Amino acid sequence: MAQGNLNPRQRMINMMYLVLTAMLALNVSNEVLDAFETIESRFGQSIDIVRRNNESSFSNFDLAAENSSVEKVKPWKDKAQIVKDKTQELTTYIDSLKKELIFAADGKKARIYTGDFSQYKLENRENTDVGTQLLYGNEESKGKGYELKDKIEKYKSDLTEILSGTESGKSLIVTIEGMLQTGDVEGVDGSKDWVNATFYNAPAISDLAILSSIALDVRNSEAQMMNYLLAQIDASSFKFSELEVAINAPSYVIKGSPLEAQIILAAYDPTVRPIAKIGGTNYNSNEKGQIEYKAMQNSVGMHHLTGVIEYPGPDGMKSISFSFPYQVGEAAAVISPTKMNVFYLGVENPVEISVSGVPQEKITPSCSGGTLQRSGSGYVVIPNAGSKTCDISVSAEVNGVRQSMKTQTFRVKKLPTPIAAVAGITGKTATKGELASSQGLMAKMPEDFEFDLKYTVTSFRVSVTGSGGYEKEEASNGAYFSQAQKSLFNNLRQGQRVFISDIKATGPGGSVDLSTLDIRIK
Repeated sequence: MAQGNLNPRQRMINMMYLVLTAMLALNVSNEVLDAFETIESRFGQSIDIVRRNNESSFSNFDLAAENSSVEKVKPWKDKAQIVKDKTQELTTYIDSLKKELIFAADGKKARIYTGDFSQYKLENRENTDVGTQLLYGNEESKGKGYELKDKIEKYKSDLTEILSGTESGKSLIVTIEGMLQTGDVEGVDGSKDWVNATFYNAPAISDLAILSSIALDVRNSEAQMMNYLLAQIDASSFKFSELEVAINAPSYVIKGSPLEAQIILAAYDPTVRPIAKIGGTNYNSNEKGQIEYKAMQNSVGMHHLTGVIEYPGPDGMKSISFSFPYQVGEAAAVISPTKMNVFYLGVENPVEISVSGVPQEKITPSCSGGTLQRSGSGYVVIPNAGSKTCDISVSAEVNGVRQSMKTQTFRVKKLPTPIAAVAGITGKTATKGELASSQGLMAKMPEDFEFDLKYTVTSFRVSVTGSGGYEKEEASNGAYFSQAQKSLFNNLRQGQRVFISDIKATGPGGSVDLSTLDIRIK
């Protein structure tokens, strides 16, 4: 009995040989031979049914080409044609072996028969020599069963080459290998040769049944291949081969508001090219299946982009309607001084410039009455000496066209004069000790002034009025009290007044004169 993992057909063959061996030993009854004749006839009917179904499956490739692109179907139809041709070649060879076997068994009667040999009724069906000689051979030469084995192996190799490109194809290889096993197996006589185990010393009717079973397995393999190759066309229609990240987000956001975006993984098939129909015009897609639409917008307000997408599906053209709402507004330029609503001479005045809906790289500002320079994410304006105003103009590229957006005029003012102060003294009165302990003068900008400017006192005079109206005066060539000036403070009495005058300081606006300080000793 056969050992190992055998397919159903081989198990059936081995079972047939057990019966045949018993038949030979018991002088086989006609009833048993009739059973094998019935099996062979049923195999022939099944072969014809599967063959017709396979022809119908092959015609589906032409139908698929009508509903999809020829380029999509052609590679799979070409492979199906190879399978069809290889199958026909092998089954034709098997039919020729069956015909030879019939001729060898029935001789002249079979040769004068002109009908369909699939319907031929074998007379010498119990003959065990004709099949053995034709298919197994003898000690001098091998029979045609070995040629059949080589052809089956070549057929499986051709199908494997077609199937090896996909995972589903690789699994189908195992199925076909199982249906068309030709490996060495243990036959009823102990041989491990497939031809010996299959055809040696068997009645002619059983050899015919076995050849028909092999032909049926070949046709079933063809059917599996047709179904697989047809499925690849559908897979290419719906199993997208390319991936891309698509981000749906506004092209600009307002400062202080969140950026909201939809990020999706988009798939597309480069062989499927949808078409958009918008306003009576067809828009073709690119190699990524993307349809680019561009139209100038000349009226403000709410609008809708509506149309239909048409695309080829496996069972004909499909369509999807769409409607996208969008709003068109006037582009507005904003010129905002960061510090004040005027520009000051002698300093860099920061300015922010933007146009709603337009990226910064497409905005071009200019300035008259001063210079405009880029600084970080904004700009600075330096007015020209003597200018009373500065005009800032902004143009921007909107929808591919350079447009003038806005011109804004700013007044130009001189910097305010700093205020002199004695360190540690905030009011107009001070004690003798407070004044004596002070180090010197400082120049401070007015408290409501936005710029952080630094001025340094460069010189000043201190005058003290004595009794009888006599006045003492000492000068300093810096910001600090001189030793002589401090000596004046040591002799001060309550009620006396100290005048600090001729105060000069330097800073961004150049050299300036500061107001006189009048301090009364308390």
